[in-house]
Parts: sequence; structure tokens; C-alpha cells
Amino acid sequence: MAVYLTILFGLLVLQLTSLLILSLPLPTLLRRALVKIYDQFLFKSSQVKTILIVVNILVVSLFVDSYKRASVPLPKTENGLMLQPEILATKAYHQRNVYISGFILYSMIVIPIMLGLITKVTKLSTEISTYKTKANDDKEEDEELKALKQKLNSKIKSFEVLEKQYANRKSFVDEHKLGVDKKDSLSKKAQ
Repeated sequence: MAVYLTILFGLLVLQLTSLLILSLPLPTLLRRALVKIYDQFLFKSSQVKTILIVVNILVVSLFVDSYKRASVPLPKTENGLMLQPEILATKAYHQRNVYISGFILYSMIVIPIMLGLITKVTKLSTEISTYKTKANDDKEEDEELKALKQKLNSKIKSFEVLEKQYANRKSFVDEHKLGVDKKDSLSKKAQ
């Protein structure tokens, strides 16, 4: 196997592995780590972008070359097709190179899309978790508010009871005081 085919096959295995990892239902912490690596290492680094562009250009050129060589018709003789093993083997190699380079190009498109989707999913999951914590805080505040309302209601009821007691005692005192005052004023008039 030639060196460039070994490199292409290694790149294909690396891409398939990364697609497998990206498609797994990972925990949120691991997804956040993947997004952080993607943002810092791949998305913002100009060196990595340059390397990816050069690799894409090389793979596209290999794809076009292999496609042209694979689409060349087999030589014909007077009796029909000439089926020499060397010619068939080279055609098969070129077809294999077309498939490998085509899948690498396809993966070069799919991996950034998957990373973009994972970025959106992690952002949405963090928003959901913040909403849940806010909702829990609101529930705790609601529970505190309910407890305070219950205390207020009990204080209002005890205040109403105290007002009734005060009114009863005042009326009792007023009756007795007036009763004593009437008797005293009658006794003073009689004298």
C-alpha cells in the first residue's frame, strides 16, 4: 500500500472514530468539553484551518484523479472485453480510491455540522438547567412566601381575637364604671 493511501486510510479511521464519538449520547459535561475543544482548537486556530484546507485540496485532487481513472472504459478486443488481471486490479484500486476519498470529503462536511449541532445542544441544555434552577429557586421562594402568609394569617387571627377581647373588656369596664357612677350620682342627689 502506498504512503498516501496509508495516510488516507488513517484519516478515514480518525474521521469515523470522531463521528462515532460525536453521535454517542454523551453526558453534558463531556459534550461541553468537546465544544470547548472545538471552539478553542479547531474553530479559532488559523494553523488548523490551513492544514484542513490543504488536506481537503489534496483529497479533492485524489478524488478527481481516481474518478477519471476509474471511469475509463476497459480496452476491447475483437472478441469482446479484454480481461487481464492487471487492468482489472488497477480499475478496482482506482474505484477504491474514489470511495475512500469521497467518504473523507463527505466526513469533512459532516463533522463540522455535527459539532455545530452539539454546540447548539449544549447551549440549550445549559439554558434549560439555568431555567430549572430558577424554577427551583422560585419554588423555594413560593414555599417561603406560603409560610410567611400562614404566619401573617395566624397573626391576623390572633389580632382579631385580641380586638374582640379588648372590646368585651372595654364594654365590661364601661358597664361597671357607669353602674358605679350612676349609683354614686344617685346617692349624692339623695343627700
